[in-house]
Amino acid sequence: MNFEPQIPEWGLDDFKNHQDKLFEYHEWLKNTAIKTGLISKKTDQFIWDEFIIHSLYFAKLIKKFKNLSECEIIDLGTGAGIPGIPISIVNKTNVSLVDNKQKRIYELVVRKLFGNLSGKRIAILGFAFKANTNDTRESPSIEICSNLLKEGACLIINDPKVSLKSIKKDLSNYYFCENDTKSMPEGSWQF
Repeated sequence: MNFEPQIPEWGLDDFKNHQDKLFEYHEWLKNTAIKTGLISKKTDQFIWDEFIIHSLYFAKLIKKFKNLSECEIIDLGTGAGIPGIPISIVNKTNVSLVDNKQKRIYELVVRKLFGNLSGKRIAILGFAFKANTNDTRESPSIEICSNLLKEGACLIINDPKVSLKSIKKDLSNYYFCENDTKSMPEGSWQF
């Protein structure tokens, strides 16, 4: 191993219990995901810090939301399984990996919730166009969230890199539930 796998204190238990699988996924990202173009060329340290650790942070958030760890998680991504695969490793949660085609994602969510989104609480983990940025320009999340909100869903959006101001701008036609965010993890916004 030619990098130092740093683990924040909040992730030590998950790391100790699942380190072999997390290292195996790290190797897959390094050797296969880069070669197939699912992620761009990165250093081992960058892959660990930005992909594995940030995914573990989302897994931590899932544990904080009541009953969310018992639900099916849909990772709306690019195909590399970030953050879905590390979440499923440490949470033993059923994670569906879906490419970032907005219409298919929206249709999948509607189908999974039996065609009725009215009043359903849906967590959106990540809002930016790409991980670890605050750039929401052309983010697939905007169209997906807009469609879900049009159907009456209540969204809890978590992206520690994206400001509330930016999300409000992107979803300006919808109501923000300011009072409901006090008990939610930092970086979470409810619409």
